[in-house]
Amino acid sequence: MKSIIGLFMLLTILTPKVYSKDFELIIEHSKVAFDVDYMLMTKVEGHFKKFQGTFKLNNAENDISNIKIIVDSNSVDTNDGKRDFHLKGHEFFFAANYPEIIFEAPGPIKIETGKKIVIGGYLTMRGIKRPLILEGIYKGKLKDPWGKENYFFTLSGELDRKTYGVVWNKTMDNGSFLIGDNVRISLTVQAQAIGDKTSFSTHMVPSTKGIIERDLLNKGKIKKLSTSTNPLDLKRK
Repeated sequence: MKSIIGLFMLLTILTPKVYSKDFELIIEHSKVAFDVDYMLMTKVEGHFKKFQGTFKLNNAENDISNIKIIVDSNSVDTNDGKRDFHLKGHEFFFAANYPEIIFEAPGPIKIETGKKIVIGGYLTMRGIKRPLILEGIYKGKLKDPWGKENYFFTLSGELDRKTYGVVWNKTMDNGSFLIGDNVRISLTVQAQAIGDKTSFSTHMVPSTKGIIERDLLNKGKIKKLSTSTNPLDLKRK
């Protein structure tokens, strides 16, 4: 018996503890956006509707590594359909030939709640790969009401679009150019461990007031809903 206990303790000591987990961006609460100067007086803002991102988190070392964000260049949205069509074309993202914009950073990068982080990596766009630095804040982690851990970051960076072959422009009557060369990037990140993501549908779990009231309405125990945003529900007797 003692030998079995001793063997078990030895295996426990020798077995490496797993501190690293793979995480993914939660696209419902994350954002990849950009803006660029327009006519030197205002700016054009946009974002991408489709993207994915992963990284590895090591809790023992308090660092992240293997960062990779893949953006669908066809999903660009600047709230102007004609402009978006132009951006997808060969003068800008050339999405037909280069459907993905990819940011990669091997790390590791130390993280501490509320502290600044600097991520040095590479951005590949239109087949051109160049260094890009993202700076921001690791805002910390929180458990949501369903017991899932969430990690939050805000990041930003800047690039010269001409270095990626995006040189289109127009000259104005004062000699300046229609759009600026420097593009500012901003990311809002919520991440969860792969395989341990909160289902979006759980935001309406049976314990919420709206679901409870709808059940009572269907059973005839109340005459109308106090929480519904559907006008048809207010007509129900």
